[in-house]
Amino acid sequence: MGTDSNIRLQSHTDELFARCGLLIFSWIIVSIPWLYNIDSVLEYLLVKLDPCEVECLNLYQPEKWSELRWLSSAILGFATIMPLISQQFWSFSKPGLTNSERKLFKVSIVLAPLIFITAAYLTMFIVLPNLFYLGHSIQSDLGFVAKYDVINLISFSTAIIWLEIVVVFATSIMISSGLTGNLDSSNANWWRIRVYGIVTMITLLSFYERTTNGLLMALISILLIELFSRPWTTKLPKYHIQMESKFDSHGEILTSLNVICGCQKKTTQALNESHIVIENICNQENKQDDLLRILMFNEPNNVILHQCDNQLFIKKFESLVSSTKSKIIVK
Repeated sequence: MGTDSNIRLQSHTDELFARCGLLIFSWIIVSIPWLYNIDSVLEYLLVKLDPCEVECLNLYQPEKWSELRWLSSAILGFATIMPLISQQFWSFSKPGLTNSERKLFKVSIVLAPLIFITAAYLTMFIVLPNLFYLGHSIQSDLGFVAKYDVINLISFSTAIIWLEIVVVFATSIMISSGLTGNLDSSNANWWRIRVYGIVTMITLLSFYERTTNGLLMALISILLIELFSRPWTTKLPKYHIQMESKFDSHGEILTSLNVICGCQKKTTQALNESHIVIENICNQENKQDDLLRILMFNEPNNVILHQCDNQLFIKKFESLVSSTKSKIIVK
């Protein structure tokens, strides 16, 4: 971005490491009180999840109980510092975002935690207890004597919550992108590759002991995200992009995007080349963001601006696209 083009990459890297270090330190500190009280929390959770009217819970793997206590404390600690995580991500990302991307980020960091907390509460205290009770009723009707492993019961619940975290945050990003105009059918695959790729990587790493389960969870996550974000991934784009392709003297293909700015008050002459019209782009930042987003997704070699006499805008936009392969040409 032009606002921070004079800041060295090392400065950004140092800031990122400093903020990540603060978050990790805060996560550890906040998780300690949870660890001291985790037995009470797990006991309360087991009471809610227990489907039996009489005692039927057993601890078959005592060594796994300590691991489960640490994992549960870490998850609760992470949930506790979510406001701090949102604030740190916002402070770090804000200088390098366009106006529409800032709106996207604001919606995401507010929407995702609220949806996650609601979904986690409904899952742990309504959906899973009823699901376990239904399964227990079926086994009792068949004449089986039910004996459930506490570790498997909590581990299954924890896996569901972790899957919800991944799905909720990824879905919030996709929906927020659509609501703020950053996502439509023209760049849906660009968003899918990045969001679904990260979701798949996180899911496979989370279930590394059983790769088959990880692949199944990743597939379910992607299907859910695609279902919830479908209205925006199929939305018609704001601009119909057509680029001109020519061979240069070296035989390489050069792509050009013709943009009619409409900043000059004169009759628009028809162009032989394919073009898009973005009226008053010189003065409206949201339309400048639109053009910058088009360049990021389509990556033309040349951007030819027509009817644009605003030198301040041209210099500013040249600095913005300096990080891309596009070259600005004014006609």
